[in-house]
Amino acid sequence: MSFWNKLINRIKQLFSGKTAKFDPKEKDGVWYQETKPGVVRIGMTDQVYEDLGDITFMDFSSPDNQLDIDDDLLEMEGAKAVETLKSPVKGTIIARNNDLLKQSDQLAKHTTQENWLVDVKTA
Repeated sequence: MSFWNKLINRIKQLFSGKTAKFDPKEKDGVWYQETKPGVVRIGMTDQVYEDLGDITFMDFSSPDNQLDIDDDLLEMEGAKAVETLKSPVKGTIIARNNDLLKQSDQLAKHTTQENWLVDVKTA
């Protein structure tokens, strides 16, 4: 998410009086949380990039937007290991955080909440 999108979202939160609570569930290196009814955001936990070390490569496993539970979601290579993150939910991908793929060297500097991968409309 770009700086301007983050700023606009934060301003909207301030003026609406609502602050989104970030309290996700975790499963096998990914966190997931419902952001609005029927939509779940999935991201990577801090533990993943601590386990992998410096991440050198990340790519979505499939261009297909349909996900089942435990489908491959993201392939990652790091200094210490190779990892494939799996989907914790079933549904249709409605948004991908492609900016994150371009900034793999910056993951450790981001907050966990900023390291989101996809938004999924659950089935």
